[in-house]
Amino acid sequence: MNLVIGTSGKIGTYYQKFSKLNNNIYASRKNKLRNNFKFDFTKNKFLPFFKKFNFKSVVLFSSISDPIKCKKNKILSKKVNIIYTKKLLNFLISNNIYFIFFSSEYIYPGKKNKIYMEKSNLNSNMIYAHQKIEIENYIKFKKYENCAILRISKTYGDNINDSSMFSNILSLYKKGQKSFIIANDQYFRPLFVKDLVKIIDLFLNKKIQGTYNVCGDEYSSRFNFIKNFFKNKKINDVKIKKCSIKIFDKKIFFPKYLNLSNKKIKKTIKFNFTQIKNGYRKLCINS
Repeated sequence: MNLVIGTSGKIGTYYQKFSKLNNNIYASRKNKLRNNFKFDFTKNKFLPFFKKFNFKSVVLFSSISDPIKCKKNKILSKKVNIIYTKKLLNFLISNNIYFIFFSSEYIYPGKKNKIYMEKSNLNSNMIYAHQKIEIENYIKFKKYENCAILRISKTYGDNINDSSMFSNILSLYKKGQKSFIIANDQYFRPLFVKDLVKIIDLFLNKKIQGTYNVCGDEYSSRFNFIKNFFKNKKINDVKIKKCSIKIFDKKIFFPKYLNLSNKKIKKTIKFNFTQIKNGYRKLCINS
């Protein structure tokens, strides 16, 4: 039996809907989510819940993952992303339970002309990234190997309401917005969220251990991704203006160049990542 904690977020919502595993139990602090147990890992006691279902694996989606919210709510984000996460990890480690922890591409410095492997140095001025680095270091300090750390790149989906990169901009277009200001100096490898769902299932089935970058194959700027998206959808009545990511940053410290290598995970699980144009294929003006 697998426990999936924190299914109210974007990735957790996709995972609950599209996972092929029948032995997953989903838990969330929000009590109105369908087929979810109400379980707030910052308040509830772990032992009774784990004894009831005899969980062998845990997927940890629970976190405050928006860097802006982490900066605005430093105390709360520290409690959720560090203090309570360590408390839960201590329980899992002491009971030798396999878990998947989600880290972020933001933990890398983001230097130009640098390809980031799993062994690359970690460094960031971003509060959210610091929190992820602290938990990664904590797991290493515990010398616990029965787990996986997945460093996730920016995800996108194919649901118009999921607020991800392409969905959000298409939604704005449908509401009448025809002009967009897009950063042309922020580079990354977008990850189709349904690929991540498949990867999590594979890791749970095989109890794969280790640290992995999880990102798509295509590396470009946000500006180019959005421009090509409109071109692919044959939307010609928009104006896209280039700008620097600095105008959106507000001392969040978004890294500019996140050229992650996904060679390790592709070799480990023989996985083929979805091409971006195929990932957002379901998104259309009339969706």
